[in-house]
Amino acid sequence: MSDYSNLPQELLVEIFLRLPIKDLVKSTAVCKSWNSVIKNPNFISTHLGKAISSPDSHLLLFRLCTWEKPYYSVSVEHYSLRFDNEDVNEYKQLHFPSNFPRSVSTCFRVVGICNGLVCLVDDVVIHVDDVSSCDRDYNYILWNPFIKKAIRLPEPSLRFRIYYGMAFTGFGFDSKTKDYKLLRFFEMDDKSIEVELYSLNANRWTSITSIAPNYSPLYRAQYYYGNSFVNGAIHLLACDRNERDRSRNIVLLAFDVSEEVFSEIPLPDHFSNASILRVQLLKYRQSSIATMTWECERKRRSQIHWERRSQIHLWVMKEYGVATSWTKVLTSTEAGESVARVLFFRQDEQVFVRMQGGWIASLDIKTKHSKGFGVHSVPSLEEYLVVDSYVESLVLLDKCCNISPWDVIN
Repeated sequence: MSDYSNLPQELLVEIFLRLPIKDLVKSTAVCKSWNSVIKNPNFISTHLGKAISSPDSHLLLFRLCTWEKPYYSVSVEHYSLRFDNEDVNEYKQLHFPSNFPRSVSTCFRVVGICNGLVCLVDDVVIHVDDVSSCDRDYNYILWNPFIKKAIRLPEPSLRFRIYYGMAFTGFGFDSKTKDYKLLRFFEMDDKSIEVELYSLNANRWTSITSIAPNYSPLYRAQYYYGNSFVNGAIHLLACDRNERDRSRNIVLLAFDVSEEVFSEIPLPDHFSNASILRVQLLKYRQSSIATMTWECERKRRSQIHWERRSQIHLWVMKEYGVATSWTKVLTSTEAGESVARVLFFRQDEQVFVRMQGGWIASLDIKTKHSKGFGVHSVPSLEEYLVVDSYVESLVLLDKCCNISPWDVIN
């Protein structure tokens, strides 16, 4: 062991960069010098960059929720990693710890996945008889499932008690300072707009004032998961509070996590005229964004009878920030009425979709051909369904864990 301990640090780094994460975690217990090298933030950052640049390391993270038998009153969260190939083969089941603190939410909300970290949030205020009892714990957790390490964030200073209230929460990475940040944007009980930002490096929340007070979060956009961190910015949908009909005045905001400022990105002109029931943001090929809308449409069946139905429209911004590049690429009538929701953009014009019966499939946008791979989601828990890209990393390995650890990687 003494021979290995005396190796130059540069050589140790080169050796460690070639090892699987499982072996790296175990190597931290070999000796102090190895522990120091592997837990060094610069090594963790270098290891992450190597993983991101390697096509073999890119995976998909699936989160499904099911009801626990025999009474179906308790939900269970299932996480797995899959290969992003034709058959979407399973790579590894991930153990979800039962000791994560939670208040009353059915399942955690996943608000972002970035560099191997999953950001879990439990902040939905539900209706109760006593308003004061809404003042409860908020749980924000950063979790690296591959190294089985998690951190519970300090509670934010601002709280609200709106029944069924929910703040917009976004998660992203500041590449300039190598910091992970969590954004909260919400409307208080007195209708004032508040924005808070958490920094992992500083381990604290700060107030952000660079936002026009006429914007308020669009809660219809928070129902489903859609990772909106692209080009160094967290994207969110809001509405103009100065307009009487907020449903027709939707705006797209981008929060630059490095500069910590907001800017507005134009949406398709179609948004100002459509009867939008619900809208969701999606990441488009790691470099731009997409929107999916559920719209109410009327079709004449006879001279006096009209049929009302919900239609899905999928728009992509082909060139980030360019208003004229918005292109409609899919409607539910083209893809078949059985398509209920678009989940994730793959390469080569393919998307993961959830069908009406709960089955997950890969759909080719051009040919409209879909292919299943044996994964099913429970319709009553469909709002908790998550599909996103994932890369194995050592992020959090150098941090103090304030949630009881669980078994080491098998």
